[in-house]
Amino acid sequence: MAQMQIQNDRVTLKGVHYIRPFTLAGVIGSLLFVFGFTIDGFLRPGYSPIHQVVSDLGIGENAWILNTDLVVFGLLFMLFAIGFYQAMLKLIGGRKLIASTLLLLLTGAGAVNDGFFAEYNPADPNSAFRDILHSLGFLIGFVSLIIALFMIGLHLRKDRAWRRYGWYSILTSLVTLLLLLLPYALPQYGAQLGGLNERMLLVHSKVRCLLNLSNSHHTLKGAFS
Repeated sequence: MAQMQIQNDRVTLKGVHYIRPFTLAGVIGSLLFVFGFTIDGFLRPGYSPIHQVVSDLGIGENAWILNTDLVVFGLLFMLFAIGFYQAMLKLIGGRKLIASTLLLLLTGAGAVNDGFFAEYNPADPNSAFRDILHSLGFLIGFVSLIIALFMIGLHLRKDRAWRRYGWYSILTSLVTLLLLLLPYALPQYGAQLGGLNERMLLVHSKVRCLLNLSNSHHTLKGAFS
């Protein structure tokens, strides 16, 4: 029994080595993603970040900038999900942790998908199917993130030391859902301020990565001190 515990501790300690770089990858990826599409918007003549969505940068001139940005961000976010899983093993554990980690992986996969499949391009009549895949990736990515944050929050709020992080996670998921639905609930708002709303959605949802990083380091410190 003691031998088994030692082996389990060794496996856990082995995982510690990649928690920091993997969780850091999510933060760096998020910051690079926001920086990338912001600069890309400034470089696109006539592009309005207030009225036009980020995906508009994925077609036409210099489309490779956003598409590459999406793929890199998605892959780094998936690394973050793996680091998050290892860091939260002792705090959450079980099926809830597996489910929330898979949802975070889907969030990253959705971004990678959108990097490969751009939105509809009027100059290419054969791009309708790619547009469907693009919309699907966007929807899967954000719905997965909203559910993951809500699940994580529900669990963390039960722990006294983590209660404020739990409520923050729940609030983040609800605000993300609101920003996601707002353009559909108010079409006129979506038509006029769609670009601004999407940027608020993207920036708001990426802040959670920074919180997850601090949570991961806090858990790691407590688990092995």
